[in-house]
Amino acid sequence: LFDNLIQLVNILGSLFYGTILGVFLVAFFLKSIGARAVFAGAIIAEVAVLVCHILNVYEVIKIGYLWYNVIGCGLVIILAMMFEMLGKDKAVSRMAE
Repeated sequence: LFDNLIQLVNILGSLFYGTILGVFLVAFFLKSIGARAVFAGAIIAEVAVLVCHILNVYEVIKIGYLWYNVIGCGLVIILAMMFEMLGKDKAVSRMAE
């Protein structure tokens, strides 16, 4: 019973901790990225992690649940950087008008 309970707690943590870690890493190391970009990246990353978990449960893909942390963290960082760059491009084009 304890092995199953420990595994359950680790799975639940892995579903959310990667995204939270990505938000903190962006906040500490990439200060030029705005809150809206990070928030949008975190939402999309969390949805992606949940989709990975659902696909893993139904055996469409086979991935260890600890990889959810890496996927969530990496996606938050990459998506936040992309959204911030897209937002700056729109702001520059508005200023040129």
